[in-house]
Amino acid sequence: MKFTIIMLSCCLALVAGTIGCQNVEANYQEGVTALEAGDYETAMKRFRSAAEEGHAGAQAAIGELYNRGKGTQRDAEEAAKWYRLAAEQGHVDAQVTLGWMYNVGTGVPENFTEAIKWFRLAADQGHPGAQNNLGVLYRQERGNQDDVKNAVGWFEKAADQGMAPAQYALGQMYLNGEGLEQSTEKAVEWYTRAANQGLLEAQADLGFLFATREEKVPQDFLFAYKWLSLAVQKGDKIAKTDLAKLVATMTNDQIEEAKELVQKDPN
Repeated sequence: MKFTIIMLSCCLALVAGTIGCQNVEANYQEGVTALEAGDYETAMKRFRSAAEEGHAGAQAAIGELYNRGKGTQRDAEEAAKWYRLAAEQGHVDAQVTLGWMYNVGTGVPENFTEAIKWFRLAADQGHPGAQNNLGVLYRQERGNQDDVKNAVGWFEKAADQGMAPAQYALGQMYLNGEGLEQSTEKAVEWYTRAANQGLLEAQADLGFLFATREEKVPQDFLFAYKWLSLAVQKGDKIAKTDLAKLVATMTNDQIEEAKELVQKDPN
């Protein structure tokens, strides 16, 4: 709603009124068409025309072009400037990107507080990536118990929207009793959700848990083989070692059955 009000305010300030709004949107759409065709220079011109009239989407697009060096020289500081203009209008993707830039110190000084600020604005709009990023930052900070609680809360919001890294983080936190009551069963549940989405780390850890028969995790050679194999296919060296140890304990029939299980899995 805030974004809509600001955009209307910008449009109403144009001398041409409604026609001016239409021209701004037309420039933006022409920029999108040029971008899709790989004509970055034309895209930059059209986006700039719209951005200078306050179009948040165009401002974010210019930021992305500067950030990637498409149609112009790569310039992280210039990218941050345009992302900020869009972010201040409520453009959620620009808010996420600006938060990331502050987190790593690209185009702007590294600043944890600013990163949190922009991620929070996007997270409050329901952006799962921003919610996950907040969880990561609060978990890394670990300054007090509130940080851990905040991390769990944001990971849960992102995980409920299907964000695999957040699901994996919750699995870790349940496994270690970090900010949550320790529960291997809950850890396996969250690892499985992330692993089913193809997240390598979750697949490797889940395979290890099934192979080593951790507390409350039934030893299941077939599932262990499946998840470790999928992780190995993605280049995980530790999973490769764990898989070799597992295979040494399995019968030929178990190995063949496990291979069939892997072939049926798209992850």
